[in-house]
Parts: sequence; C-alpha cells; structure tokens
Amino acid sequence: MSVSLYYTAKREYPITKQEQEACLKTAEHYIDEYSLGDMYEGFCIYDNDEASEQNVIFEGATKLPLDEGEEHFGEVLDYWADCLQEIIEILPHAQWDIHIDDADITSHFQYPE
Repeated sequence: MSVSLYYTAKREYPITKQEQEACLKTAEHYIDEYSLGDMYEGFCIYDNDEASEQNVIFEGATKLPLDEGEEHFGEVLDYWADCLQEIIEILPHAQWDIHIDDADITSHFQYPE
C-alpha cells in the first residue's frame, strides 16, 4: 500500500532547457543514491509537453511506502522532499503546489525570492 507525493510548479514564463536538464540531473542523482530499501518508485517527473494546466512548468508524483511502518515512511518522505527542495531552488519565481494525496504540504518547503 502506498500514498503519493504530488508536486506542481507554475510560472508566467516557460522552463528553460538548462533548468529542465538541472531538474532531471537532480532527480537522477537522488534515484541513483537511494539507500532506503526497495524503491516503490523513483522521483517521477511528468512530460512537460503534456502539462495538466496552463503555465505548468514542472510536475510529477512519487509513491511513498506505507506498509513498512511510520518511521520508514518518514525517512522516504524526507529523502524525496530533499530532492524536491533542490528542484524548487532550480526554478525561481514558480508557484508550487505540493501534496501527499489530499494533504497540502506546500508550506513545509523553502522558496527562493
């Protein structure tokens, strides 16, 4: 059983090729370095060509495990949240919407000015 971490960033101007590459590189680094047991799913970034809404420059979802206990869930959430925090810093001036299923956790992250 699992829940998912969902993340969406909107901005008035599109993501640059350099930003997109930096986001992918960050996600790949975290996937490669994952050491918390079996990975339910790597840090998933959706194809930007099929954005769900106007002005969406970045979005995705990552499954989080529930069946290995609360402590493990917290460790995995913290790990992917660190990855997401690095991506947030790559995308200035974006408005973020971050949820664990229906629970809004957007305020738990730091945003560049």
